[in-house]
Amino acid sequence: MEPRPFSVTPWLVAATLVAGCAAQRAQGPLDVKLGLSPAQATRAVRAYDFCPSGEPEDPHRQIFPQCGRPGVGFGDAWVVAHYRDGRTVRWQRFERWADRDRATARWSQLVDKRTALGPPTSAARDQVFARQGLPDGTKAWVAFARGQTLVGLYLLTTTDPSEPAILEEILPIDDDAP
Repeated sequence: MEPRPFSVTPWLVAATLVAGCAAQRAQGPLDVKLGLSPAQATRAVRAYDFCPSGEPEDPHRQIFPQCGRPGVGFGDAWVVAHYRDGRTVRWQRFERWADRDRATARWSQLVDKRTALGPPTSAARDQVFARQGLPDGTKAWVAFARGQTLVGLYLLTTTDPSEPAILEEILPIDDDAP
């Protein structure tokens, strides 16, 4: 019997492509909509490699840590969905980096990827600042307006490696929006 030539099964190719796409999305900016139900929110962040950590204890907030992934990582991340009347009204992605240089490089990468979709604006900064001020320890930040949402991207100064170094958040332009 002659050996068969190596072949890749279609399901293996598909699984590899899906995993690769999720990893690429996880590296990019968070692009999720406001107004999602908890089930829709879970599906939306799963596409970015964030998984639910069980049933939320608080109906107004759900935390999604990074899904398990093989290999060594230099940082970790988690997403928080904030709900009002059963719909998302705010998204936050936190990233923790023990190395400040890696955190700064990662923040710059996220800024570049968001800027590719449209530049940050001072009007968006003014709106974000007027709504909520700045997170403690903000070292640098930019803001973007995207349709009916605002996106704030913050580089945070941390002295404790267990604290987040980057915060990305998505807010409605109108605080009464879903």
